[in-house]
Amino acid sequence: MNKLYIAVGLPTLAVLTSLVISLVQIAGLREDMRAQNGALREDMRAQVGGLREDMRAQNGALREDVRTQVGGLREDIREMRSDIKLLTGIVYELMGQK
Repeated sequence: MNKLYIAVGLPTLAVLTSLVISLVQIAGLREDMRAQNGALREDMRAQVGGLREDMRAQNGALREDVRTQVGGLREDIREMRSDIKLLTGIVYELMGQK
């Protein structure tokens, strides 16, 4: 009877030991994967944050450029209006002389 326990027990013990070792290895792999995923998330957050800052800086520069151009156009329009008023006055003056 002892031989039967040994014959059945030893292979069962070997299988259980193998399963426990496999579970420990799987748990270790999970922890490694979680750590890598955390590092990847942090890296992606840092990269996205950098891209956002770059985009904000570029948008600010573009806005400033547009404001400068619009300011120049407004000044040109003011000068044209002034010229038109001057020419209109001259035309009325010439028409009054006739």
